[in-house]
Amino acid sequence: MGAVIKGIAALIIIIIVATAAYYVVEDTNLLSGVTTTTTGYFIDSKLSTNFSRNFTFASNEALTFYLTPTVSNSLQQSALSVSHSPAINYSSVSSQGRTYWKVQVSSGNSYFNVTYNISSQGKSWQNLENSTGLPSQIPSSLKTEYDHSEYFNSSGTSLEVINPSFFRSLALNLTQNQSTVAGKLRAIYNYIVQNYRYNISYNIGNVPLSAQQVYQARLGDCEELSYLFESMSRSIGIPSWTQYGLLIQEPNGQASLGEHAWVQTYVPNSNGTGTFVNIDLTVEVGGKDLGRGFLVKYPYSIIEWTDNGNSTEMVAYHEELIASQGIQLSYGENDYIHSFTQSGQIALTQDNIFNLIMANTSKERA
Repeated sequence: MGAVIKGIAALIIIIIVATAAYYVVEDTNLLSGVTTTTTGYFIDSKLSTNFSRNFTFASNEALTFYLTPTVSNSLQQSALSVSHSPAINYSSVSSQGRTYWKVQVSSGNSYFNVTYNISSQGKSWQNLENSTGLPSQIPSSLKTEYDHSEYFNSSGTSLEVINPSFFRSLALNLTQNQSTVAGKLRAIYNYIVQNYRYNISYNIGNVPLSAQQVYQARLGDCEELSYLFESMSRSIGIPSWTQYGLLIQEPNGQASLGEHAWVQTYVPNSNGTGTFVNIDLTVEVGGKDLGRGFLVKYPYSIIEWTDNGNSTEMVAYHEELIASQGIQLSYGENDYIHSFTQSGQIALTQDNIFNLIMANTSKERA
């Protein structure tokens, strides 16, 4: 992984952002032997994996490295261990809407290695497609937190990456025949899958494309397609937001790891309760809208951080390295998959062909 230097509005510092290899997985044998059922729901799918991310630094000055660990919740259990050069010091910091590691790297050659033991549970909420919950039944606290614009501030610029007002007319038209939250979300999902394609393209300074730029170009990566979806749903009073993390897969016995992002939103029920659900546009974008990425969490998606509606904290998540201007730096990352075990069955909507793009966030842009 080469180093990428990203400018920021400050006189004495620059942000150096990691660059990694990009992967595209389009393997019809990925789920070979998986039984297809008529329900289209997950059946006890679980991934247990052990992998390591090994970061190396060679610089003529000290620098600071930031890394967000994977989380533990009801669908994911994470156990992480660290090894590093003697001159490196690191601490856990709770700030900017998340808990992260602040790693102080001295000048010279050094390393910081993280080993991950992850148990990730697959989940389908596709039964909620029939939910009769209405937008008016979504908690007002979620609307306050998310139903607004978000900005990516970098390189002295402020780009409105999530722009609900621009998409309101389009979203109203697409969802006019749907009254429920689930129906409106599916209409937006189908529109993006049918009319856009996956592509890695970005602005100067490694800033992701805005939702409006994705709309104009008709393409985007995982993060940018999520911005598009969120702009549209927020414009009609349905809060949605980005979850960021890692994507690990092992097609044909060759495991690979990459950055990934997808949508999280909330589907209310008529009785006043509701459910947080996931939507991954990259599963089907540019192909058929079979619903394989709708109201689904695949076990391969590993969560690091959930956007909280705060633009400053969203940008902070993307910052990995801070160093003095003019620093001479060589920075790299090597990933190793030590074990990859999937148990249970995954039932897909209409077939068992799973074309999931190994997508990337702007942290990895070249």
